[in-house]
Amino acid sequence: MSNLPGFLDFTRPGPGFVDDSQLHPFVRFWKRYGRHFFKLLQVNLVYALVTLPVYGWLMSLINAVTTQTGGGVVSVLGSLLLYVALGWPVWLRAELVGGSILLLGPATAALGRAALDCAWSRPGLFWPNFWEAWRRSWRQALPVGLADVLAVFATLYYLVDGETFFGAAGGVLKVLWLALALVYAMARVYVYPIMATVELPLGALLRDSLALALLRPWRPLAVVGITAVLCALCLAADLVLIPCFLYSFAAFSAAFFTQPVIQEHLLAPAARAEEGNEES
Repeated sequence: MSNLPGFLDFTRPGPGFVDDSQLHPFVRFWKRYGRHFFKLLQVNLVYALVTLPVYGWLMSLINAVTTQTGGGVVSVLGSLLLYVALGWPVWLRAELVGGSILLLGPATAALGRAALDCAWSRPGLFWPNFWEAWRRSWRQALPVGLADVLAVFATLYYLVDGETFFGAAGGVLKVLWLALALVYAMARVYVYPIMATVELPLGALLRDSLALALLRPWRPLAVVGITAVLCALCLAADLVLIPCFLYSFAAFSAAFFTQPVIQEHLLAPAARAEEGNEES
């Protein structure tokens, strides 16, 4: 232990440092989330604003699906947004939705970086890191965001018209498609945390995300389950909760659950390999 006066002992944690490493993971999760709640709320509002057109479009599709299958309208607010948008010129609606789709991936990458900084108390300036992640991850995040939209659209299509389009094999193909959608969702849990942690080519990023998801399946399954429950709650509250915390809470959960696996299987081996190269 240092015998220096407190103001000269630079080995002591600073006033903003909180050592919660000995806490149970469940307690640690909620303490960290509560500590950064207002930062995550602000990021969530930015993300919700940027992605509002594409999610409004997807919600209109979900309303159409549930109405066609006899489930009724899921979201009155979603229907109201669609009704208002129908009064706008077609070119304006197309530009808003198209622009939102193009921004979806980079915005999610920036959200993932902000969530990672909060979940693991990474050093740095919060908002500069957010915008830097948005700028730096553009090329990788853009195709991932497009794939997300395509996956949701295809899943909705299969749920409604899969059996009609494929005939007798439609039911089997629907089950297979839902299984593939689950694996995709599990791999996607790792995509943005890895993107925010280490620089990899897109192919390696997708490969490692899938490998880690299958290696430790309970972690991405927990995040997918949490997100599904939150989506159900938001639909029950007619989307009112989405601008408040849905996106950032899902991103925070992904960062919290996946980072130990990323550290063990990606960062630690890379560090050992680098040390070996330096010694040789």
